[in-house]
Amino acid sequence: MPVSPRIPALLALMALSLPTLPALAQDTSASRQIEVQAESSVDVQPDRATLNAVLVEATPLVEMGAERDDDATTKARKQLETRSTALIKALRKLGISDDQLHAGNLSVRNEQQLQQQDQSAPLLERVVIERHLDIDINDLTSLPGIIDALFANGIDRLEGIRYDVSDRESVENKALQKALARAHQKAELMSNALSVSLGRVERIQETRSPVFRPMMMATARTEQADSATYTPGTISVEAGVLVNWSLETSSTSDN
Repeated sequence: MPVSPRIPALLALMALSLPTLPALAQDTSASRQIEVQAESSVDVQPDRATLNAVLVEATPLVEMGAERDDDATTKARKQLETRSTALIKALRKLGISDDQLHAGNLSVRNEQQLQQQDQSAPLLERVVIERHLDIDINDLTSLPGIIDALFANGIDRLEGIRYDVSDRESVENKALQKALARAHQKAELMSNALSVSLGRVERIQETRSPVFRPMMMATARTEQADSATYTPGTISVEAGVLVNWSLETSSTSDN
C-alpha cells in the first residue's frame, strides 16, 4: 500500500514540536512560585568610638603675590610637629596605646582673606598646615575625659565622634536573619490568603548586603566637654533579601 506523501510531513512537524514540551513544563513550574522581597534593620548600642582631632598652624598673613617666607613655613611646620608630639604623650598618659592613635600626614594649603578695613586692597594670603589625629576609644566611659584632655592640650578643632560596635559580623548576621524571617512571614501570609502551601525554597538572593551605618556626631566645642553632651544613641544595620518558594496546591482548593 503506498504511503501518503502527507505522513512524512506530519511526522516531521511532530518531531519539531517535541523539544518545546520540556520548556513548557519549565514555564509551568516557574509560574507556580512565589517571590518575596523583604528588608530589616537591627538597632544596637555602640561600644566604641573614634575621635578626629585637628591641629593647625599658619604663617603670618602677607599681601598676595609677595615673596613667600620659607622660614615662616618651616617654623609653622616645626611648631605643629612639637604640638603633635606633646598631644600624643598626653594621650598615652591617659592609657591610650599606640595602636589606638593614627596620626595623618601633614596637609598644606594656601588660604586667602580679604582685608577687613579696605576690601579694594590686595588679598592677603598665608600657608596653613594641618595634621589630623584619629583616636580609637574602646571604653566609652572614658570618652568625656579624653575630649577634655584634647582641648586642654590645645587642639584647634574636633571634627566629630564616630560611634561603632566591635563585633560587626554578629550584628550583620542578625540583620540578615531578621530579613529572611520577614520574607518567610510575608510568603506564608500570601500563600494562606490564596489557599496554597509553600513548598521548598528555590532561590535566595541578597538584594542589600548588610549595611552598617556608624553614627557620626559632629561637634564644634571649643571648651571642655560635658559628658551629657556625648550620648551615643543607637546604630542601625540594614539588610535585604529576595526569596523564591515553590507552591503546592492545598487539599481544600482541590475539592
